[in-house]
Amino acid sequence: MNIKSYLIVVIVLLVTACANSTAKNGQTEEKQPMPEGAVEMKYNNHVYFNVMLRDSIPARMIFDTGSSNLLIDSTFYASTFGEGKNLRRAMLGGAGNGHELTTLDASGWSYSVGEESHTEPMAIVMNLRKILGNGVDGLFGVPFMRGKRVEFNYAGGYMRFLANDEVIGDDFTAIQCKKLDNIERIIIPLSVTFSDGYTYGGNFLMDTGMPDELSLNSTTANRLKAEGHLADARRMRYEVGGIGGSRVDNYLRLKQITIGGNSINDIRITYSENEQGALADSRYDGLVGNALFARFDVIFDFVNWIIYLRPNKDFDEPQPNNFGIGFTPNDDHWKVNALLEGGNAERAGLRHGDRIEAINGIKASDGNKSALQPLPDQLILSVVRGGETVEFVVDKE
Repeated sequence: MNIKSYLIVVIVLLVTACANSTAKNGQTEEKQPMPEGAVEMKYNNHVYFNVMLRDSIPARMIFDTGSSNLLIDSTFYASTFGEGKNLRRAMLGGAGNGHELTTLDASGWSYSVGEESHTEPMAIVMNLRKILGNGVDGLFGVPFMRGKRVEFNYAGGYMRFLANDEVIGDDFTAIQCKKLDNIERIIIPLSVTFSDGYTYGGNFLMDTGMPDELSLNSTTANRLKAEGHLADARRMRYEVGGIGGSRVDNYLRLKQITIGGNSINDIRITYSENEQGALADSRYDGLVGNALFARFDVIFDFVNWIIYLRPNKDFDEPQPNNFGIGFTPNDDHWKVNALLEGGNAERAGLRHGDRIEAINGIKASDGNKSALQPLPDQLILSVVRGGETVEFVVDKE
């Protein structure tokens, strides 16, 4: 039994898109109709699906290729299923720098997304909302996709299972991947070129639980740092860095990432200082996440362990502004979970744990958070401290 999950907390401001349109460069783009058989997939740092648990219980869940299990938020579990049966305890590791105690419910769990269903013998129950905010009820992993070929259309906002005889177009590039030690997690080859011109080819764990493009693990980073390739990095500390607790990342700019013959230039990545967990694992060089895959139409072949990529309309999009703040979204506020050391937000006076009730006049409780897309060059944060509201002005880094 494997119960590791590599979920990672949001790096930049999490905002919610409108139901029927997306905002881009100040313009509104109407979504195209989904193809027959597709199910809606909301991409907003993570990929969200409407899931039906045990035939009748709706849940909003994230698909996480870093997980081999079904995970359910403890608050959602308690309010929906009560005390539960066949419970036992287990320690779980992830992107945080340690492990944490969780509960296993071994009473059998069926769930479905659209017309596809899957059953797992157990679910892991833990406090996911402290990592991802109140908009998440749980997550599911690669076992749901076992033996299938699946299209993830980030730009179109849908997921679709391919028919057995469906031919994949020549405009897709095929990348042969492999399993991580024969368990259902995917290792994908790619290369990174640093600002000094040095190119490093490595094997990275595909992790749709990570919002960023790419993060080097600490073992790889320590080796590259000793060789002098990780210059001009800036440190960021997370109070909650994922399953397992806190995390320390370092931000730096790459000259290029090349994957499947496609090159993405001038891109911001991170490297980890963790001594434990997914970001210290020497079996691979780091994690590759949603922000990179969102530049492509993607087909995951979980039969032959091949990933097919085709650049989409967002391939050349620049990364969103970085304000050196990690937010955790809640119903009526954003919680400051991370700060860039010496960054604009920290120098302006923002603190870990601050409760932000409005950003640029838009309240967390409002339904128009999409007005924050794309992220502006400056944030005006309304923070409640000691019963008073204090404003902080933070410029982009």
